Amino acid sequence: MPNPPLEPPFPTSLPPSYKRVPQTPPSKLLSSPRRSTPRVPVAFELIGAPTRGLGIPMRELVVRSGGALERMIVDANEPVGYLMSGSLGIRKVSLKIMVISNLAALFSELWPDVIIQWPGYDHVDWSHCLDLFSSAGPVTRGELAVQIATAFSAYVAQMAAQTPSPNVAGWRLGSSSAGGMAFERLVLIALWNTCDDHWMAEVYIDSR
Repeated sequence: MPNPPLEPPFPTSLPPSYKRVPQTPPSKLLSSPRRSTPRVPVAFELIGAPTRGLGIPMRELVVRSGGALERMIVDANEPVGYLMSGSLGIRKVSLKIMVISNLAALFSELWPDVIIQWPGYDHVDWSHCLDLFSSAGPVTRGELAVQIATAFSAYVAQMAAQTPSPNVAGWRLGSSSAGGMAFERLVLIALWNTCDDHWMAEVYIDSR
């Protein structure tokens, strides 16, 4: 069996109406030499899905109880927080939008982060903290999925009040009734290691 890919696009069986959010890591990040080998992506799959690569609708992650999520997510109880904690064993990670003017700060940080590069909003500064460890140990796949979905829910709500760059207005965030892309349409596929301790969420959106 071939090794899974370490970066997008990941194999997916989503229908054509689902579009991949074209998030690209900052070029300065990609051009810098790696200090560590790429880590295996954290994939998110539904139990009982007809095929692999369908991901998990984020709306389901924020409304269901922990017990329901355990019965819904493949390997929901598998500890994964340690995969992202870096050499220092960091217990929290910053989920952030990387504004171009802040890229220098990105390389001076000693803790991991998860970057959001939603098209048209790279001029807006935003961050959200994710826990990598709980009192029980490293967070599980299911717990991490919920944290990512909760962060994206807050992100979409805040960005709905912002004006995206005109050249990518088609990716405007907000309610569907207002012509925007609503949180309820987001699907979480994976979390992947862009470089060293920097990560990005692989997200699709239902464009129907």
